[in-house]
Amino acid sequence: MGFKTKVKIYTIRFDAGHDYHGAEARVRGMSFGEYQEATGLDGGDGDGGSASIKRFASHLVSWNLEDEDTGEPIPPTEEGIKAVDHDLVVALSNAWIQTLLGVHDADPLPETSPSGEPSRVASEIPMEPLSESLAS
Repeated sequence: MGFKTKVKIYTIRFDAGHDYHGAEARVRGMSFGEYQEATGLDGGDGDGGSASIKRFASHLVSWNLEDEDTGEPIPPTEEGIKAVDHDLVVALSNAWIQTLLGVHDADPLPETSPSGEPSRVASEIPMEPLSESLAS
């Protein structure tokens, strides 16, 4: 019996104080082949602006965005994206890419994360000056 793989779904959120704090999106990850294509690791140029947004739209599962005037939910589709502020769409797309890379600002280490202990290896390295060279 083999291991059944599935693509991970990431939740994108913004920290308190961010312009888009409160906006939330759930976005599917990429297969490794898609990732190579998007980043240019396949030898291509990688995704540029519109291609990146199109890829984001195709992976968008859900979000909590509502129309400012009607309060109606905006569908998480390519058509729905067209109704959302450009800067918000770019921020969500960039946060998704950063999350895939493991560097999203809205996903910091928890406050309880320890700073770590000094390396045992470093403490075992002799720190006295080296002897003068005997080479002539």
